[in-house]
Amino acid sequence: MREVELIIIGGGPAGITAATEAARIGASVALIDENENLGGKVFGPTGNAIKGSASDKIEKDIRSQILKDFNRVSDKICVFLNTEVWDIVDQRIVLLYPRAGSDKQIKRIKGEKLIISIGAFEKAIPFPGWTLPGVFSVGGLNTLVKKKILPGERFLLAGAGPLQLVLANHLINAGANLSAIVNAASLRDITASAFQLFASIDSLKLRSGFDYLRNIKRHNIPIYRSHIISRILGTSEVEKAEIVEVDRSWNPVRGTEKEINVDTIAYGFGLIPCTELTRLCGCKHIYDEHLGYWRVELNDRMETTVPGVFAAGDGLTIKGYSAAIEEGRVAAIEACTQLDRVDKREVDRLLRPSLRKLRRFNRFGQIMDSLSAPRPGVFNILSDDTIVCRCEEVTVRDVISAVADGARDVNDIKRRTRLGMGHCQGRICGQVINELMWKFSGIRKARDIFTSRIPAKPVSFECLAS
Repeated sequence: MREVELIIIGGGPAGITAATEAARIGASVALIDENENLGGKVFGPTGNAIKGSASDKIEKDIRSQILKDFNRVSDKICVFLNTEVWDIVDQRIVLLYPRAGSDKQIKRIKGEKLIISIGAFEKAIPFPGWTLPGVFSVGGLNTLVKKKILPGERFLLAGAGPLQLVLANHLINAGANLSAIVNAASLRDITASAFQLFASIDSLKLRSGFDYLRNIKRHNIPIYRSHIISRILGTSEVEKAEIVEVDRSWNPVRGTEKEINVDTIAYGFGLIPCTELTRLCGCKHIYDEHLGYWRVELNDRMETTVPGVFAAGDGLTIKGYSAAIEEGRVAAIEACTQLDRVDKREVDRLLRPSLRKLRRFNRFGQIMDSLSAPRPGVFNILSDDTIVCRCEEVTVRDVISAVADGARDVNDIKRRTRLGMGHCQGRICGQVINELMWKFSGIRKARDIFTSRIPAKPVSFECLAS
């Protein structure tokens, strides 16, 4: 078993920065990531990337700088790529599953301190037809487009949140036929948040946002505000999308339906922090009603309620890569202080610039999350045969039946229907099961979450047996 002072799980902007800072200070570091390359979703390699705008160049320059800083101290960092973390024992021993292509076959690492920076995944609300070929998550389609792969001919973006603008920009630059953008947020919602948004946004995000909006306007892309997708029309693949106007609670306004001829749809409502590893560590989590997701509780030094366990990046709250970089730096400095690698009299001075930036980034993240958080009326588009759990093919009708038979909490629904037992282990269906139970039972109880289980990610029986 390998032993180090600091284990960092996740090689995105937060993890890379944390590893760089800790190694520069002098701590022994192990950095673990499930991908073939470091960088995460934002700063990972994109192959033959599309020609980008000025904002894409800014992103590329930042990526280049943090990787350059990392490479200066990389000889002091033990990097594990193509490696899954599937359990954490006693908050200190990390169990690994090296996948094919991994150059290290170590199965266990022990560390004195732990930083978890595993990022986020997308909010996904089921709707009739969302399992048809041709329907992607916003982030999933964006990954393909950045690699110059266009999986269709006529594209439609739907949902809410800033990722729509990013994907629209990349689709346009790739030469795609973008038929429309369908945004659930109203112009009134956006206008009401505009002042706070401009007061909290950094110059890079502001420039990027204006770049994206100019690009959309220049190409005359129709934008349907206060609209959602009500269903997908097609037999074996997407043929049309039906959209409908919604009120302030996102209830569909009957009689306002429109059909748009498309064959490829990207759909999503922003991002949700990945919490499976912080939950395995026993860290306290709370449901943030304003942000619309579960998040780990921690102090301003990025330390969770479990001493020596830190969280950073989008796995904490969703604020973007600029905030993730600063959070990674703060977590590393505090962890190294606890390891007696930093003079305690110097730590406040070292942390002050990052903490000042993070106060502004926090305000920005709260505003963007509030614009993309799903509202109750969106569930009124569901039909009885709409699939809720794609892995186990559990439908709305199955959930209704379980509630009628007496199921009153999410784990009881799981036992009765197998919802949440599939490959994604409830990451997708677990986002909506509370709302569905409230809707069909007529009783709004305290929000619950599936019991944390191992393995955190699917692994082989050989790995479990060893």
